[in-house]
Formats: sequence, C-alpha cells, structure tokens
Amino acid sequence: MNIAKLRDSMSVTRDAIYLNTGWAGPPPEPVVTRIQTVLEEERSVGPASLAGLNASNMVREQAQSAVAELLNVDAEEILITHGTTEGVHIVLYGFPWRPGDELVTCDLEHPAIATAVAVLRERYGVSVKKLEVPANAAEAEMAELLSAAIGPETRMVALSHIQYSCGLRLPLRRIADAAHRAGALLLADGAQTAGQIPLNVRELGADFYAISGQKWLFGPEGTGALFVARGLSRSLEPLFTTHSLADAWAERLKPIATVYPLQRYSAAAQSTALMAGFAEAVRLLLEIGVGVVEAKTNALADRFRCRLAAMARCSVTGPTAPEVSCGLVSVAVEGWPPPKLVDELWSQWRIATRAVDYPPAVRFSLAAFNSESEVDTVIDALTSLASKPGCRQS
Repeated sequence: MNIAKLRDSMSVTRDAIYLNTGWAGPPPEPVVTRIQTVLEEERSVGPASLAGLNASNMVREQAQSAVAELLNVDAEEILITHGTTEGVHIVLYGFPWRPGDELVTCDLEHPAIATAVAVLRERYGVSVKKLEVPANAAEAEMAELLSAAIGPETRMVALSHIQYSCGLRLPLRRIADAAHRAGALLLADGAQTAGQIPLNVRELGADFYAISGQKWLFGPEGTGALFVARGLSRSLEPLFTTHSLADAWAERLKPIATVYPLQRYSAAAQSTALMAGFAEAVRLLLEIGVGVVEAKTNALADRFRCRLAAMARCSVTGPTAPEVSCGLVSVAVEGWPPPKLVDELWSQWRIATRAVDYPPAVRFSLAAFNSESEVDTVIDALTSLASKPGCRQS
C-alpha cells in the first residue's frame, strides 16, 4: 500500500473534495472488506459460539498489537475502546479525586475534556485551572505558560496533543516533564494525532493517551484505543464495576480469552467486525509509513497556508510555524459566518469541511490522500466567495 493506492481505494475522492478527516476519515476499501469478511464469518459460525468467541479474542489481540506498534508501547498497555472520548473519560472519571485536587487544562479543548472537567468540578470539588492559550501560540510560549501553571496541588494535566479547532500542536514532552516534577500525571487526547504524525508515547511522557480509529487512521467509527502506562493499570477505578469484581470476572474468562489488565476498564461490548476494521486501518498506515504520511500532509498544509497568506479577507486562525502546526488549517473569511461558508463550499464545489466555534473559523483537514490540485481548487473557491460583497454578513 502507498498513498496513491490509498487514495484510489477511497471512492469519495472521485465525487468530492473531502477535507474533513479531522472529524471522520473516509475508510479505504481494504478496511471495508475486512469488516464485511468478519461479519460474514460471524453469520456463518455465530458470534457467541466457541469459534466465534475465539475469533473475536484473536481480533482484539490483533487490534491491540497494531495500536501498540503505532504508539511504540506494549500491547498490555493498550485497551481497545469505542473512541477517544471514552478513553479520556475512563481516566478522568476513574481517577480517585479528592476535594481541592487541581486539574490543569486549557481553553481550546474539545468537549471530550472540557465537558468532563466541568463535571469533575461540580461532582467532586476538583479545582480546574483552565489556561488561555492563543490558537497561534509559539512552542516556547506554550511550554512556559503550561509548565508555570503546574504546581504542588496539581494531580493531573489534561490536554489535547493537537487542538481540534485550530491545529495547534502542543510540546507534550516538556509539559509531561513539568507535570511529573510536580508529582502529577499527564492525560493526552490524541484524537488528531494518531495516523497524522509519528508517535512514541513513551518518549512523549504521557501517562494516559487516548486515540480515535475513525479520523486520520481511516478506520470505522466507534473504534479507538487508550494507552495506560505500565504501573498505572490499577490507578483508576473501573466506571461500571470494581477492581475485585473485575478480577473475579477475568478468572471466569481465562479459558477462552487472553485477559489483559486493562480489560477491567472496558465500558461496553464492542463489535468484532469494527475492531477488525480498526486493526486493518492501522496495519495499512504502518505499511505506508507514518513518516511518509506526515510529510505529505505537511506539504499540502504548507501549500494551503502559503496561498492563503497572499489572499485578501482570508486569515489562518491557528499556527503557521512548522513545529506547532499540522494538517489541520482553520480559516476565517471576512463577512462569512463559518457555518454558511461550509454550506457554500459544499453546495457549489462539493468541498467537505466543518465549522469550529473557538476561534470561529472553517477547519480544513489536509490528509495524505488529498492532492495539490484539490488544495488549489479550495483556494479558487475561497477567492471567489471572499470577493462577493453581497454575501458578507456578520
């Protein structure tokens, strides 16, 4: 598999310019085929027959091993989940909070973190320190700002590795070091990183790292994974059971399953077919090479930002420096409310994007399967819309 073959296997590329991978990426043909094959196998032997259960356990292990290779960690440190939000919530709601404990986060966060920390404040009396981080902040500025906010009362730092609304990439290693010096743990939301940039979670210093399967990995929706660093597997209380009950249940499952320590945190049953599609998506990406994907993604994003810089009434709301930017490029067009601009881009040019609220903009996801000609078409479309005074409205 290479990038050209990846693009050819995505039928949406023949009918539209798909620039919303940051929400959900289009699944390539091998992923869809793998899902269909597993569903047919389940129909043949029965999903809960001994053969079906053994096949499901094997698929789960394949998915765990694939994700472990992607993140450069051990399979025993991986829990397959239904998505990033579930992984983040397993950590935030399972942590043994005490009244007055401090959690550090920032104002750019996705609701997966932002909503949960508000609940922690209300439910457990957690002191939430929410920092204002400029959407176009420099790396040193972010590191200094976030590190200075971490103190003796901080028990956890919860941040997205790449901010979903603007594409700002945080200096995670420097933040992790500051957290650990204070005796705190680092939870990272990796929804916008897995599949877009190479990851070595151990070197990044994250204690917990949650990813999505359906975004830059091009897997099915309802899939994802959570990394829990070795030694922390008993540090969280399972959301829907207790450690003692989970241990007893694991003993019963041992004859038919390899039970990893993190299975106690699994929130609900999962589709074997979707897990298989997830594993196949990760396999394809590893075959292409994450470094190759990142290089193509960055080249497209750089082309886009360079052309935007020369345009009137259009501005990038996020970062432009290479060390803090990525394939997510958010753009504000003077006089155009983002939702209306999204509608217009789709209705006139079949360009798929999304609106973001803070900072208000239209977010373009430049993925490896996209092309230079698609970037140029988007620039032409934005130039046309920005030049229409009759459409400018607040």
